[in-house]
This record gives sequence, C-alpha cells and structure tokens, in this order.
Amino acid sequence: MSLTREIKNFALDLGYHYVGITTAEPFAKAAEELESRQDAYRWVIDGRLKMLDCATPTDIWPSAKSIIVVAYDYAREGFPKELVGKLGRLYQSRSYIAPKNRIHGARRHLFKEFLESKGLEVMLTPKLTVPERMAAARAGVATFGRNNFAYTKDSGSFIVITAFVVDAELEYDEPTIEAPCPEGCRLCIDACPTGALEPFKLNPRKCIAYNCFMSQDDYAPSTSSHIPPEIREKMGSWIHGCDICQEVCPRNQRKLKANPPVNEFLARIAAEFDLRKILLLTDEYYEAVLRPVMYNYIREKKYFQRNAAIAMGNSGDLSYAPHLVQALEDPEPLVRGYSAWALGRLGGDEACAAIEKALKVETDESAREEMEAALAA
Repeated sequence: MSLTREIKNFALDLGYHYVGITTAEPFAKAAEELESRQDAYRWVIDGRLKMLDCATPTDIWPSAKSIIVVAYDYAREGFPKELVGKLGRLYQSRSYIAPKNRIHGARRHLFKEFLESKGLEVMLTPKLTVPERMAAARAGVATFGRNNFAYTKDSGSFIVITAFVVDAELEYDEPTIEAPCPEGCRLCIDACPTGALEPFKLNPRKCIAYNCFMSQDDYAPSTSSHIPPEIREKMGSWIHGCDICQEVCPRNQRKLKANPPVNEFLARIAAEFDLRKILLLTDEYYEAVLRPVMYNYIREKKYFQRNAAIAMGNSGDLSYAPHLVQALEDPEPLVRGYSAWALGRLGGDEACAAIEKALKVETDESAREEMEAALAA
C-alpha cells in the first residue's frame, strides 16, 4: 500500500469525512487578495497568523512539500432550536480548533502523530497558517461559494477544514477550484444584515461573527473591543458566530432539512443557555455552559457579557431591563457601557433613569460615552 493511500485511509478511519492532497506551492490568489485589502485584513496579516507570509508556505518552512487537507462534516448531528440564531453551528459542534483533550482535538492530534510515525515532519496552524479553503479546493476536497465558504457535495458548507503541511512529496489529487452556485444567485449577499458580503469577497469588519469574537482589545493589530453601533443593531441575537449566509444558501438546504438527532451534551448546554446569566456571568456558569462550546477565540468573560447585552438590546424584550440595570454596576467598564446601550435601545423611563443614575458615578470615559449616547438616542 502506498504512503498516500495509508494516509487517506487513516484519516477516514479517524472520522474525517473527506481527505485530499496537494502541493505546497504558493497560493498566489490568496496573497493577491490580502495585498489588495490590507486594511480589512490587518489583524491576520500582522497578527500571529501571518497569513500573507504563509501564502507562500516555503517562505515559512523551506521543507514544505505537500499539504494534506482533511474535512469534518460537523452537521451530522442536530442543533438545538434554543441555540440556533445565537451560536454558530460550527461552534456548537465543538469541532473547530478543539483542544486535544476533547474528541475533535484528539482526532487532529492522532492524525499528526500518525503522519510523524510514517517519518513525516508536520507543520500546523499557528506555526504555518496556509489558506485552508484554497488548499481544500486545490486538493479536490471542496468547491467555493459566493458567501466565501468552502463546500462539499454532501455536506454543503458545514465542514471544518484542517491542513497538515508535510515535508514529503505524495500523490496529488485533481483540484476542484470552481464555484457551482446557482447562476445569478445573491441570496447570501442579500441576506447579510450588515452588508459584509459581495461575490467571493468578505469585509470582515462588517461581519457579525468577526464582531462577536475578534472585537477584543489587543487581540490582534487594529482590533479593539468597540463594535460600531450600526453593526450592533444588526447583530440580532447572535453572541458567538453567525450562520445567516449559510442558512439561506440553496446548496445547504438538503443538509439543513435532514434534521438529525441532537447530541445529548449539546441539548444539556441548550437547556441551561440564558442571556441573563451570560450578562451577569459567574465563573461557575462560564465553565459549565460557555467554555465547552465557545472556547475558540474569547478568553475574557467581559466579551461574552458585552455580546449578551447587545442581544438583549436587540430583542425588544423589556423583561431584560432589570438585569441590564444590574449590569450597570459590573466591575468591567465594557459591560457597563454596553448594558447602557442595550437599555437605551429598549427604551422607557425606567431605563433612562437607571442610565442617568449610573452616569453620575461613572468614572470610565468609554462607559460614560456609551451612557451619554444611550440617553441622547
């Protein structure tokens, strides 16, 4: 049996649903896009991922020869209705950059160990962050969609792609660099509330998912915790990720209508999910409910609280007002400021009175600005 066949068999045996192999040649198109849109992508160009540099893998690792691309279909299990519209399905699945002591992280770790047992040296993110969607297309694993996602025929865009760069030449697959979207279809573009999409391009600064978790102080160059008010108002109930452009896509409808059973662990998380508890976040609730499904990007609880405040403000539900008033006394200025914004969006005399009271004792300038803006709205 050839090494290439062994690698593919083992990947499928581990539970990956797709596997393909391509060369480690430069990704010229990815580099061109990043070069032309540096302002929008500064956070991944100058940040720890160095994605522009990694578009030429041999610049980072001269020994790079091949890229093994695996993909996992994360929608083979169902998602609780209580979490749909709040948490992206990808994050509910716990399959994206999972730690190695969790099943999906263990799969990634076991595959790396297998490759090393075959005498290969392996490079993975974040040391070498190749453009994984482009690598998947070049390896024959996926095609492109107008919403910028990678697709497979059977799984739609509900896949997690992982690229293993190795130092050996292998047998390469035929590329599937194409976009078989329905001709003239704009459903994903028109459905995006913030206007983040155009055909095959994304403005991450407008993307709801980006604003949920990349908007953190000092997370990467040019990021901050500030979410523009015009974006907040369109974030709806999303607190971690967004699926809107995938939900409306014709290429995903068969998968969305399949209705597989919900994983029991995820059902338990859904039963305990409560925006009020996220806003007034305790360590115990964070560890039991949030961290198991939202471990990917956010490390500080205040950002979950901020996102919960935004969702509450967008809900129109006045029953959240007492909890937002309580959050005006939170130790974190970010939480106080966004709670004031949410109260201002909900409106009412009691909300205004609570903000005015908080403003009299507020010492943080950013929180004061949010309170003043809420009162002026």
